Amino acid sequence: MTRATPPSGQAAQAPGTAESDRLAALHRYRILDTPDEEPFDRVALLARDLFRTPIALVSFIDGSRQWFKARVGLATRQTPRAWAFCEHAIQAPPGEPFVVTDARADPRFADNPLVTGEPFVRFYAAFPMRSPDGFALGTVCVISDQPRPEGINEAEGRWLSTLAGLASDELELRLHARQASEAAAAEARLRRAQEAAGVTAFEATAEASGGETLAMALRGLLGLAGPPRLELREVPVVPVPEERERLSLVADRLAAEGGTLVEEFRLAGPGESTVWAQLRGEVQLGGPNATPAWRVAGLLRDVSERRAADERQALMTLELDHRAKNALAVVLAALRLTPSSDPRLYAAAVEGRVAALARAHTLLTATRWAGADLAELVRGELRPFLAGADSDGPRARVEGPPVMLAAHAAQPLSMALHELATNALKHGALSAPRGLVEVDWQLPARSPVLRLRWSETGGPPVRAAPSRMGFGSRVLRGTVLDQLGGSLSLTWPPSGLVCTLEVSRARALDHYWPDCA
Repeated sequence: MTRATPPSGQAAQAPGTAESDRLAALHRYRILDTPDEEPFDRVALLARDLFRTPIALVSFIDGSRQWFKARVGLATRQTPRAWAFCEHAIQAPPGEPFVVTDARADPRFADNPLVTGEPFVRFYAAFPMRSPDGFALGTVCVISDQPRPEGINEAEGRWLSTLAGLASDELELRLHARQASEAAAAEARLRRAQEAAGVTAFEATAEASGGETLAMALRGLLGLAGPPRLELREVPVVPVPEERERLSLVADRLAAEGGTLVEEFRLAGPGESTVWAQLRGEVQLGGPNATPAWRVAGLLRDVSERRAADERQALMTLELDHRAKNALAVVLAALRLTPSSDPRLYAAAVEGRVAALARAHTLLTATRWAGADLAELVRGELRPFLAGADSDGPRARVEGPPVMLAAHAAQPLSMALHELATNALKHGALSAPRGLVEVDWQLPARSPVLRLRWSETGGPPVRAAPSRMGFGSRVLRGTVLDQLGGSLSLTWPPSGLVCTLEVSRARALDHYWPDCA
């Protein structure tokens, strides 16, 4: 047969783009540097026996090297690409073997280290292994240290072509097996991720339905008929009885019209629990050439957390609305209780009372309306007179156990404390240079009430109790008695005002801290 003999001289390499594509095709198989595998070894053994040569190889041409997947009669695993006879073979015309009858007499190879040294190549014959898209990846070749002037005949050329085809087929099988394994692993990962996220993909078609109608398939997917067909986190799901009538109407409509399926409904969970699920999909009617067909595909996912978050948001909105109305009610009460005969005094009084509300609001905001620290509330009203605020020494003392006031109790109590502080500044202990205000509270372990005591000393002497109730007293009674449902005691010994107020634990406290008990 005719030998494939490229032009004399070193064979030219493929253009850069073509070579990069060839290398990409080779690397797609992930064959390089892998252990020996029996199918390729059998090809090399069969090649050696058929051609009665000492060496047979299954060889791949990488970027800078020739690497042998299977080798018989050769110890080395790779050689530089520049030495490779296979470099010429992969560039031979398609469908033809590449044959060198005597490498010592061929100017292309006479000085090749594989010819002048081990394994002393003289005869070489190869056929390229090609990928389905036509790239020559390497060769199946046979080598002898004796020249063969007669080359190979046509039958031997077919043998070599068949062996290269077998090696190429094995390469494809290997690729497909790996891709199938990777796809199965990816599907398993996706399934685990879907299960963890509470998501289930589904599809139903007329062809795979076993004779079911679209209406029957939809009812099955919605859990309205037959055994459950969908699962969430590997648990079969069925809608609760209250949802079945509505879902039946949805199934009938989609069976008649097709279209988008978007429904949220409750499913019966383990025990007595329920789960909120969302079903999203598309119902397609009609096949090609107006043949009756249908397809349903989509996702079922657990939306219980989102529904719970929506409910929490709705409750929070209602709570904020309630709190805003309460705050406005307190402000309106402050306005009604403030005398308006003197505009300047009226503005100052209103400003002070609103500022007290604002301080309470700031404390509540810091705890996200979980409550307000009573000590901070009291200190906020007396801060200018506490230790370190006056060079002559403190004019206010605050003492009591940790107490967290309920949000609804903090603002009325702040108003009461503000009125006491305002009265002390105008008429009581804080109006005199040596006056002192002491505020303490107790929360006895077995007592049902929180008791707070405001005591003034060192101010102008008190000769008698006031003959009439002032506006400050009205604010105190309006906040402590009316809003907090507590009790109020005002006494005026000569040393100064003593105010004692009591509010029930249930009404005043968000919770009480363990060391209060």
